[in-house]
Amino acid sequence: MKLRAAAALLLPLALALTVHASSSDSDADSAQKPTLLDETLGFLHLKHHPKPATGPAVQTHQQSEVQLALAPEQISLSRDHEIQATVTLYNRSKKYIDLNFPTSQRIEILVIDSTGKVVNTWSDDQSFTNDPASITVNPQERLQYVATVATREMSAGQPYIVQASFPNYPALKVEQKVIPRP
Repeated sequence: MKLRAAAALLLPLALALTVHASSSDSDADSAQKPTLLDETLGFLHLKHHPKPATGPAVQTHQQSEVQLALAPEQISLSRDHEIQATVTLYNRSKKYIDLNFPTSQRIEILVIDSTGKVVNTWSDDQSFTNDPASITVNPQERLQYVATVATREMSAGQPYIVQASFPNYPALKVEQKVIPRP
């Protein structure tokens, strides 16, 4: 409650100082340095600070962003018999994104060798029903799926592409190159 009271007192003061400072500074100076209002909102955690993408593979389509994160990042075939793939769809727009699926399958993950041959298809080991569904991703929110992909078809030292996608949405696809160690 004290924080709200402090914010109620400080925000008008910061706004007044910001208006006064922006009218006396040149446009180049005010574009480079944060205003008192920006600093106050940041201090009170009321200002949105976009976070940089943390996943190693990112693909954007219109105002949506698909990320693929693999764990472990360095694959050792003697130790890692499977890898965990996290597929995230971020809605960076101000509108809803509706995804329609004809079955209960939401993602697909392929492992492709250097010749272009698919050596592992994640959905081959899964069971899906013929239940159509629609998923809505709200503005500025995300949709995330985690899947486990076997490494049994991989050879050490050979490059592979791990490709994640959403069925029926070819533009919502992301790839990451991996080279497993022995």
